[in-house]
Amino acid sequence: MTGVEPSRKHASIPGGANTSKPGLFGLLLLVAACQADSHPRPDQALVESVPELAESAKTERQKALLTGIDVYGTAEENAAGARVVLLFEGAPLFRQKQLPAEGILPPRVAIELEDTEWGETVPVSQSIGRGGLKRVRLATPNPRVVIDLEPGATGRVFYLTDPYRIVVDVSATDRRVIKRRPLVVLDPGHGGHEPGAANDEHGLVESGLALVLAELTAERLGEIMPRARVMLTRSTDVDLSLEERCALANAMEADVFISIHLNASPEPVRRGGVTTFVLDTTNNRQALRLAARENGTRVAEVTGIQSLLAKHHRKGQLEGSLNLAGKIQRHTLKGGRAVFPELADRGVRRAMFYVLVGARMPAVLLEASFLTYEPEARALSTRTYRRALAHGIASGIASYLHSR
Repeated sequence: MTGVEPSRKHASIPGGANTSKPGLFGLLLLVAACQADSHPRPDQALVESVPELAESAKTERQKALLTGIDVYGTAEENAAGARVVLLFEGAPLFRQKQLPAEGILPPRVAIELEDTEWGETVPVSQSIGRGGLKRVRLATPNPRVVIDLEPGATGRVFYLTDPYRIVVDVSATDRRVIKRRPLVVLDPGHGGHEPGAANDEHGLVESGLALVLAELTAERLGEIMPRARVMLTRSTDVDLSLEERCALANAMEADVFISIHLNASPEPVRRGGVTTFVLDTTNNRQALRLAARENGTRVAEVTGIQSLLAKHHRKGQLEGSLNLAGKIQRHTLKGGRAVFPELADRGVRRAMFYVLVGARMPAVLLEASFLTYEPEARALSTRTYRRALAHGIASGIASYLHSR
């Protein structure tokens, strides 16, 4: 196997558990942000397009609490980027500022928070020193989180809900393009306290199956494409946040990112099948429900935030993702049908999966089969079918990399 042992040696400032739901004010923020420009100006408030709504809601909201700050990426100093995630109880009003270098101060991204306090466990300052990120620090008056950047680095701000968090994606200064062996990052979905879907009758758990498929895929890629490097975001049954998975791929400058999952439905399923998703907006009811399940949110949260996140998505990245998705879909079907001929083709679709947000490379989410469709559940219980699916996934990845 050509897999590289995944590392969780990221700078992490632990915070308390955050299980609160965003209230009315968080939804107002959402509406305003969806109406904002796709490239916010420095000093632009996310709510400036609806000031009268924000003002009326001001008296109805409680203070938010900053409970923790997580920094994701890799421990390598020459990492291509890093991701800072601010975790909250409640939904704060915030304004982002992009500040240039000034005197001894480096370029910065400042997140100004209103009616917000920070928890006692959140450190005032944390040195990072990689991925274009120098330091994360808290400042007053008025609570601020300041992201100190390396020269030439940039930061891009968005937020996610349920629970509420503000995300800053940092990109290091542009570097010369060097020919290197392609890097594939495979992301086994779920893990740890988030096992995903399950079929108790057959003893199938999504997190375990996804890891098996990722390991078999990495093994097969090593056989058919020896030059490729392969990394798994996790190699054991551990907790891994959605934000961390994509951040690792960005920091390592991966060529492709594939998040592997198994599908399920609370309703009776007449047919199963394979589906490959790319990140984009959708009005499809099934896609929205699936995204909500994989995101750990409600459907309303997906429909509300997808317009905002879609504006941050690069057109070129979407085109590459669609190309990758088509090849993985076709080859995974071919592999699976060699063992289970009735395997249905559910096609390439679009949905708002948080795990794909911010990916700088072609990225897809694969639902390899249905755990809640009895014929496929029986097939998934066998090593033969799992290997057939993995060989198909590997062939699709190889086909994409060879075609670039």
